[in-house]
Amino acid sequence: MPDDTITDTHTKGETPYATVKLTPTDIEPKDWAFLREWADRLGVSLEVLLKRLLTAAAIGQVYVEKIPEI
Repeated sequence: MPDDTITDTHTKGETPYATVKLTPTDIEPKDWAFLREWADRLGVSLEVLLKRLLTAAAIGQVYVEKIPEI
């Protein structure tokens, strides 16, 4: 029986970059509004905030930058 265990983190030809595409229906409208306000108060784009959140989640950490009072 073949051993299909994957020990390499990258497949041949794969880059270490990932693309995540969100559609408006992936997140509730009230949550989109919250994220936009949070990003605005931090002075960053929504994309930058989402990247920070995703990066922390991917490495098993919690994104701890203060959530502004909204």
